Amino acid sequence: MSKSIFKVQTISVYISTTMVLLLLGVMGLLFVTAGSLSRHIKQNIALSVIMKNEASEAEILKFKKEAEKKAYVEKSRYISREQVLEEQRKELGTDPVEFLGYNPYEASVEITLKNEYANSSSIAQIEKELLKKSIVSEVTYQRELIDTINSNIRKISGVLLIFLAMLTIISWSLIGNLVRLSIYSKRFLLHTMKLVGATWGFIRRPFILQNFKIGLLSGIMANALLAGALYLLWQKEPGIATIMPIEHLAMVAAGIMAFGIVICILCAYLSVNKFLRMGGNDLYFI
Repeated sequence: MSKSIFKVQTISVYISTTMVLLLLGVMGLLFVTAGSLSRHIKQNIALSVIMKNEASEAEILKFKKEAEKKAYVEKSRYISREQVLEEQRKELGTDPVEFLGYNPYEASVEITLKNEYANSSSIAQIEKELLKKSIVSEVTYQRELIDTINSNIRKISGVLLIFLAMLTIISWSLIGNLVRLSIYSKRFLLHTMKLVGATWGFIRRPFILQNFKIGLLSGIMANALLAGALYLLWQKEPGIATIMPIEHLAMVAAGIMAFGIVICILCAYLSVNKFLRMGGNDLYFI
């Protein structure tokens, strides 16, 4: 009878620990994805460097080549006056040259910034540097959009970080209580082993090994459930894979495994030591 009770307790610990780790993994995945999404958005922020009409194509291409060597440039693209004119013809459905007698558009170089430079203060400095070039007429970009994006990213990341920290503490408490309860039911066995002369290390060893297995298998099951949910999500929304790189998913999976193993082993170690320090009579009053 006692063996079946212990077996049920062990199974309940496995299931409960798995669910807690799964919830922690989902929250960790949301936090990592938010960071990845912010980088993806920032990488699409571009500056449009408008060239003066008298600038030759050779000068513009030289400027483009020099710009690509700058630390803040991810990539650049040359857009000729003819390309701009063709795009406007398609959008407007008319040819501005027929009305004006000349091409009114200027050539430009579109510069995509690296993630760490996609903020208002850095862009302001970059704009000043670019305007010093004699062939540059102006630098245009969506100032309000960039400010809004960075503000929202900071708010979302802050909220997710707070929730992740709170959930980590709650998870630690829940898993710790589960481990302590499983050892609590065997407190008299621990005391008996101590009375017959077993060392604390010898007594602790099987409990630590058992809880190592619980942490390991619970982590594997939590990762398997999370992977299954992500697979179903990717089947419906394939584009979401662009903001969930494999290395980030691997980092979350490793974090779940490490957290589950460490907390189970640590709680088992502390709980066994607690009961070993207690006298036989004290075990009846806890």
